[in-house]
This record gives sequence, structure tokens and C-alpha cells, in this order.
Amino acid sequence: MGRKDDAGEGRSLSADLVATRWDAEYRAGRYVAEPPLPFVDQILATLRAHPAAMDGVGLYVGCGNGRNYLPLVDAGLALHGLDVSREALDQLIAHRPTLTPQLVCADFRALDPASPFDYLVAVQVFQHGDQVDAAAYFARTAAVLKAGGLFFLRVNSASTDIYLRHTLVDRNAPGGLTIRYDEGPKRGLCVHFYSRDELLKLTRGRFRLLVGPREAVTARTPPQTGSWSQWEAVWQKL
Repeated sequence: MGRKDDAGEGRSLSADLVATRWDAEYRAGRYVAEPPLPFVDQILATLRAHPAAMDGVGLYVGCGNGRNYLPLVDAGLALHGLDVSREALDQLIAHRPTLTPQLVCADFRALDPASPFDYLVAVQVFQHGDQVDAAAYFARTAAVLKAGGLFFLRVNSASTDIYLRHTLVDRNAPGGLTIRYDEGPKRGLCVHFYSRDELLKLTRGRFRLLVGPREAVTARTPPQTGSWSQWEAVWQKL
């Protein structure tokens, strides 16, 4: 069970700590044998319905070692990849050296591209940090996309049954919340869980909703209990 973090300790997102935790996860074989998420098909279907975006240049934030990134590239997309984990990118480059020029190890919140992108993909990455970081992710997405650009998001839902021991860090009026894990692979990291109303608030005035938000619910494998829920949605920048 979580407990309230009245002191606000650990609320700022450290890219270094996130990188350290994920470097360890990738060294341990994270995602190596896992198939791409079904959301990849939604991304491709939407892009095919918007040829101008599909023929343009995109950015995949949190591309990792390529589980979902490579199927998109193999579908013919001109897609740059960004991740804070050097280990993940090294694994991706070892598997596909030709992609090296398209890959950057950096914090998305500080990204300042030379020209805006036609679309942006963020799968299970905009949940790192607290609600302040969440707002920063959406603001930066709006800043780096062209008008009419597409925004593909998969992110934690507040309806998730949080299994591991954790501390409650913040909770907002629309129903989103942040916890800090006290055990497990994300120990010491703050992770945000969004409500539907929060997602609509963060995109209001910047984006037009095309798909969703809809919840993808996954039951945990015993002996773990409960389920893990993710919002999936597609927006178009106004």
C-alpha cells in the first residue's frame, strides 16, 4: 500500500537516475524477446490515413532497444529515436548499425530540434516523473511538432492496480497521481499515472483528439495480482 509523501521528497525527475535504472534493465534483457505492442498497428494505420505526416519525419521518444521502434522503421517511416538509456541505444545500434545517425541519447524535455517534426511517438515514457514533468512533456511535444502534426501516446492510467510498495507523491484535481517506487526495478523513481480528464486538460487548446483515449488493460502474471492499465490516444496539433 502507498503512503503520502508529505515532504515532497524525490519529486523532481532525474534523467541520470532514470538512465541508470533503465541501463540496468536493458542489460538484464528487458524487451529482447517481447513482440511489439498492438498500438504499433494503430500508429501505422493513422499515418497511412495522413500521407503528409507519413511521408515526413517523425520522432520516437523513448525508443529503447527497438521493440516498437524497429517495426515502424521497417514499415518505411523516416523516424528518429531518442532515449536517456545509452545501453538501450547501444543494443539497438548493434542490431541495426545503419540507424546510428537517427538515434540520440538525450532528455526529451531539453530537446530543441532544428526543425519541427511531422509526428511524435511516446510509448510508456511520459509517465516518468511527477505532474510537473507530465505538463513539461506535453508542452515540449506541442513545441516540436508542426501544425497538423500527429501525436501518438501510450501512458500509465490512474486505474492501474499499483502492485509494488510505493509512496504517494502527488494527486491532482482531474484524478492523476504520482508515486515513488520503494522497491523493484524502478526503486527511487517517480512515476505518474494519468486520468482521462487529465490527458484532455493537458492537450486542450493545443491538439485535436483523433483516437481515444482508450484503456488497454493487462492482467498481471501470478503470483502478482491486479492489472496494469495504459491509455492509448492519438492527437493532431492545432
